[in-house]
Order: sequence, then C-alpha cells, then structure tokens
Amino acid sequence: MIKHETEIPAAAVRPQVGERLRLGTPLGAYALDHRVRYLFLEERGVQVLSAYTDRGQVVEAISPFLPGLQCDEQEMADDYGIVFDDLSGPAGLEVNAIKTNRREANHDLDTTTFPHGLDAPTSPFSTRGTFASLNAKSRKLHHSTERGFEGEEPLTFASCVTGMCGRCNASRSLAYAMAVESISHARISEPAQAARLIIAELERIYNHLFDLALCAGAAGWNLGRSSGIGLKRRALRICQAAAGHPLLCDAIVPGGLRDGVLADREHIQLLLLMLQEEVEEYLTVLLDQPAIRASWTEVGTLTREAAYALAVVGPVHRASGGAVDVRDLVPYGAYRWLPIRVAHEEKGDVFARCAIKMSEVRDSFRLVFQAFETLGSDQLNRAAIAVPGVGEAVTVVEGPRGAETVALTVRAGIIWRVHFISASYRNWPAVRHVAASDIVFDSPLVTRSFNLCHHCGSH
Repeated sequence: MIKHETEIPAAAVRPQVGERLRLGTPLGAYALDHRVRYLFLEERGVQVLSAYTDRGQVVEAISPFLPGLQCDEQEMADDYGIVFDDLSGPAGLEVNAIKTNRREANHDLDTTTFPHGLDAPTSPFSTRGTFASLNAKSRKLHHSTERGFEGEEPLTFASCVTGMCGRCNASRSLAYAMAVESISHARISEPAQAARLIIAELERIYNHLFDLALCAGAAGWNLGRSSGIGLKRRALRICQAAAGHPLLCDAIVPGGLRDGVLADREHIQLLLLMLQEEVEEYLTVLLDQPAIRASWTEVGTLTREAAYALAVVGPVHRASGGAVDVRDLVPYGAYRWLPIRVAHEEKGDVFARCAIKMSEVRDSFRLVFQAFETLGSDQLNRAAIAVPGVGEAVTVVEGPRGAETVALTVRAGIIWRVHFISASYRNWPAVRHVAASDIVFDSPLVTRSFNLCHHCGSH
C-alpha cells in the first residue's frame, strides 16, 4: 500500500484535514513522536497528514466536525499528551455532533441498565422502551497491547498479530505482513498473492454467513439462524482444511503463507462447490421470508450523512450509500487482476446491511474459484525477507467488517511503534448512534446487523 506523507504546521491541521476530506476517506488518526497523524484513503493509496506539536501546543480538534475521529483524538490526548482545543463529549463511543431526526429518549423517565455484549458494556433504557443511551465504552485494551509490542522484532511479532482477534485473523495478518514487506522491499509471487486472496475471502464468507444467521434469529426466524450457523460451521471446516486452523490463524505471514496452506486444492474446491450450492439456496429462502423483510426494513437506519460524519467503513458504509471498498479503490495483491464487484445499497437499514453481505458472499465464492484457477498447481514459495532495519509503512486491507489499518514504524531493527485501527473500532460509534433511535426490542437485531467484534472495538 503506497503511503504519501505531507508535513503541515500544527496550526493548519483543521483546514488541511478539511481539504483532505474532499479527496479521500478518513481511516483514523494516531500520535507518533509528538506528531499527530491523520490517515486518509485515496485512489493513489494512503495519504498521511503529519504535524509536529511542541510540548503544550494546542491543536484544533477535528472531532467536533467529524465525530467519527473523536475516539482517536481522545486517545492521543489521554495517552500521548497531545493538547486539543475542543474534544466534544466524553471519551469512548459517545457521539454528540451529529444532527439527525432521530427520536430522543426522555431522560426523566425511569431507566434500567442491562448488560449488552460479550464484555458487557451497559445500556440504560427507558421504561417506555427506547434507548436512553448506549454507553459501550472502549476499554482501550489496545494501548497496553501496542505498548507491549514495542521492542519486538517485526518478523517474530507476526504470530502475535494473528492472536489479537479470532474473527479478523486473515485480514489483519495480511495488513501487517504487507507493512513488513513494504519496509523490507520484498516481492511476493503471484501464486502467493492468489492464495492470500483465497484465505481472505474464506474469512469473509464465514463471517458474513454468521452475521446473516444472527440477524435471521434476531428477527424471529430460528430455522434461519440454525441453518446459517450450520453453514458457517461448514465454512470453518473448509478453513481448517485450507489453513490447518478453522480461524485461519497464522495462515498469512510476511513473505507469503505458512507452509502447508492450500495443500489439497482439489479437495478444498470440492468442499467449496458443495457449500456454495447450499449457501445460494439459503440466501434465496432467506429473502423469501416475508417476516424477515418486514423485520429488517426501516430498522436500525444509518443515514448517508451520519455514516459520513461517523467515518464508518465496510458493509456499514456501503449500505448507507458509500462506494469505498479498499479492494476496489486501491487494489492490492491478487485483487489487481481479479477485480471485485462492489455491492451498493442506499437505505442504511438492517436490510441494506444484510443485502450487502449477501452480495459479498456470492462474490467471494466467485473470487475464490477464479483465484484457484489462477493458482493452478503452482508452488507457494515464501519470499525471503531480511529483518527491516528502519522504515515506516501504513497498509490497509478490506476485512469482513471494513478497512483494517496497520501503521508500522521500525527503527534499529525493532518495532518502534505499531498502531492498529480495526473496522470494528471505526464502526462502533455508529451502533450507539443508530441504537438511540430504535426501541429496545430491536436492539439485538440492530447490533447484530453490524455484528462488530468487541475486542477489535477496543483497538
């Protein structure tokens, strides 16, 4: 992934970022060596705006105008001492700067708090059945995690990346491997690139099948839930056959792929053909259910304006009128010669998000089979990579939930700074925003249509 860095004065951060927003999609922001860095995705790659801040120098915050960057700026202030003039609202996943027509909960009503999610952030709701707030606060686990990575050797650290999240293994490992390869000037063979595409799309297939199954169950169709989860389990078995691990752990490494990946290609393709047939039948039946259409339509709506302000990525972005898919805008690896078909929806409701995932599942099967055809019987030789002595790279890939970003800085042969921006981290504020306008009864359906990772949400 190409990185273009532009040095700007600290006093010019707000106008320069505002100008860049007209040209690209915001990926996030982070601090390095008393510098604030804002990342944008454009057709030529990642654009970085960097500004040095003297101790105590005030920087004009972007989050009052682009609340999707609130968590990033709050982190820079709390953990790296960057002084901003105005950080709207408290830290975490609160969003205060979006003006929409959503219903506001009456905070004078009695409220009850219930746990919501795997790491149990709390959700107060009113006795009349509307959300008072969704305080799903990021626990900032990634700060201590990232600090723990400093001083590690870039090549040996790759095995730590795959353990950061069970459901984003392939995409995050790919982004990290690409960063190391960029700094090392390594050339990855076309067969290895095609094999990486297969692994990445297998991850997308099982994630989307799981999301659709949960949305079917949350809409009251338990048969759809159980059938979808059964298909997901079959997809995981294919992942096991392809990579030796159902969650694709350590399949993608700097230089290519781990030895033994895609060893029995004919068997894997046969399993995929059978799965594709059943998935197609499942998707057709799913859309034929009147109760599903009624439950998914005009529920959990994220408007185009709110999606832009919250800087969401992935299927959430494309379901609300967005057009950015990293695989299409800045093709990397085998996507350069195996183009994707970008799915688009406009309404931004649960149905739109599910429709995007249905389209992407179908396209993932197409891409996987084309990649197998390109791969043929070629050997997946891993490129030799010298330990990078010094360098910096920012890489972005399109994971199941959207853009997975890795910023890696290496000095004296060790990791000086590594920063991860997960798609879940980018999209969690949208869950809070959307949940505030829906009744509590619909909250499981709404949150499962996003189906973000709670651990990645703290990255």
